[in-house]
Amino acid sequence: MEYDTAFRPYLTKRIEQIETADIVVGIPCYNNEFTIANVLKQVSRGLAKHYKTARSVIMISDGGSTDDTREVAREEEIMPWQEKVVFIYRGIGGKGTALRAIFEAADKLNAKACAVVDADLRSIAPDWIRYLLEPVLEKNYDFVAPTYSRYKWDGTITNNVAYNLTRALYGKR
Repeated sequence: MEYDTAFRPYLTKRIEQIETADIVVGIPCYNNEFTIANVLKQVSRGLAKHYKTARSVIMISDGGSTDDTREVAREEEIMPWQEKVVFIYRGIGGKGTALRAIFEAADKLNAKACAVVDADLRSIAPDWIRYLLEPVLEKNYDFVAPTYSRYKWDGTITNNVAYNLTRALYGKR
């Protein structure tokens, strides 16, 4: 079934309550109960450290997790002046629809900038938020894609699929 929006009624209501935002940081997730709290904490700290005066909204766009991802995200405390919205998006399951909901929300909130970080990052630090947002907010960039050294377990697909496939095909380590 096709939908005109990735918003469910709860999300529509929350966006109307918030009204506007300077910054939206989206965290698409699915079954990330063991990593979501740290990601949320680092995002909140990054916004507090670098954009304390900005009206910031952290959006946890969940794909219908069957673990406690949403509960953990709801319980994780953020700075009192920041907004947090934890929701299940509407539409086809997957990161594409999760991103659609985040970008729709950023548009409805007239955000000056929107950043997205994965829910399973282990090496995320507060400064990542500045690295992602500063070029957009201060240098008029339209898009920022990070390049970074990552913790060895952050690349699940790389480590568990691509590496093994390459090794099997070419006999290389």
